[in-house]
Amino acid sequence: MGTIDLSRRDVLKLAAAAGVAVPLAGPLVPRAVAAPTATFDDGNADVPGGLRGDPERVIVVGAGWAGLTVANALRNAGVDHVVLEGRRRIGGRADPVTLGGIPVDLGCSWIHGPYGNPMSKFADQAGVRRTNGNIELDAPIIRFFDSALGREVDLIDKTLTFGHALRFAELDSATIATELGPGASVRDGARVYCDRQGIHGDLRRHVETVVRGFSEFTYGTDWALLSLARWSFANSESEYLGIGQGDIPVGSYRGLVRAMAGAGQVRLGCRVSRVELHSGGVLVRGRRGRRTFRLRGSHVVVTAPLGVLKAGRIRFEPGLPRAKREAIAKTGFGAVEKVAMVFDSPFWSDLTHTHIIHQAAGSALEFPMWLDLNRVSGVPVLVAFNGGPYARKLGALSADARLDLTLTKLRQIVGRPIPRPEAFAATDWQHDPFSRGSYSAMVLNSTGNDLDAIAAPVRGRILFAGEATSRARHSTADGAMSSGIREAKRLLRRPAVSLSAG
Repeated sequence: MGTIDLSRRDVLKLAAAAGVAVPLAGPLVPRAVAAPTATFDDGNADVPGGLRGDPERVIVVGAGWAGLTVANALRNAGVDHVVLEGRRRIGGRADPVTLGGIPVDLGCSWIHGPYGNPMSKFADQAGVRRTNGNIELDAPIIRFFDSALGREVDLIDKTLTFGHALRFAELDSATIATELGPGASVRDGARVYCDRQGIHGDLRRHVETVVRGFSEFTYGTDWALLSLARWSFANSESEYLGIGQGDIPVGSYRGLVRAMAGAGQVRLGCRVSRVELHSGGVLVRGRRGRRTFRLRGSHVVVTAPLGVLKAGRIRFEPGLPRAKREAIAKTGFGAVEKVAMVFDSPFWSDLTHTHIIHQAAGSALEFPMWLDLNRVSGVPVLVAFNGGPYARKLGALSADARLDLTLTKLRQIVGRPIPRPEAFAATDWQHDPFSRGSYSAMVLNSTGNDLDAIAAPVRGRILFAGEATSRARHSTADGAMSSGIREAKRLLRRPAVSLSAG
């Protein structure tokens, strides 16, 4: 076999997969920085072009991460603007709630790749501490339960499983993607990897489950449809570093959302239905309760999720350019659903067991990953994740039915009677009219150019932001934030913008 050149990032990842202690392991508690404002760019010092006219009054559609970031920058630049949000709350797909008195994220949870990440910088600025939420660092004590075998996977098999899965994700997948071409899926790549490594039997099932699980609960899309060439683990265009999933903001995303919103005013309950281009500006139409509204502005920044654009819930006059329409239709938008449960005590968590990986008995990927917030944050909360086809199947069930199914699985996994939770919440992002899914995904034959096409301004007046417009960081909260910075740079014609915290 030939030698493999490993970067510092590769060494850290593979060491974590093998359960080896690394210098970055353990909780992160950065010093809070007293900085009311700070300068941010979107990863480069370029000033985006394509703008017509000066920003006299900007209408921002959506108060998720992208919209709040645009508004923050415009507020600091003294530009008149208004933010319209269809929900009765701000945050978009960041949905921090309180369950049984404990803050829990029902939407985005991590800051992925936290080193060099603008979201980490903003957290420091806002005084929001972060804790290490990397599941891989707990590999030796993860409870890996195989329903087909009816037992936990032993330590040797588990270590080999995580080692192979991470080696494929971080090293071999890029080479295999090049060999197989743009029509290859993540499933195709994983199977080729297992063939070449001579992995068979139960170990193969376990490796494929881990690769599939971390694909489908990340992008909410069947791994047979995810593009191997654009799979972010090995082929990401981002320069941010970190081990595994990244950091979790202490106290949920609530502090970050509030800090970005600051003193800005958001008009809640405003459902935008139409964006019209007029001479010298735009007209935005919609409803607020039983009343219709019409707002005129010089520019509009549309930050609605890709699922909303796919569904045609916002009409554009004149219609969007063909390239943008095709990119919207072509890019995937997956479903990731959670069942978050607060218990009286963390009965599943001890010195030898923490997060749960579940290998289903059949071909479906049922409840593949369970996040142990007792391990991460010291609270008795367990969050079960589902993504892709199985998450869509769960969409037909009520919240109570989802809880019952979750508890049945958990009872089988721990092998004894379990209590009912003190409080719980089951998400349903795929049926949420303001998201219609969870995150964008690079499906077969899609490329980063499609994301660029979605991001492109229309006739210099209609701008677009959101995680699905971020080529380097699609499907992440920081990608949405960076896209908001990008569009603020475009409007202000500056290489960087000023953001305030609180």
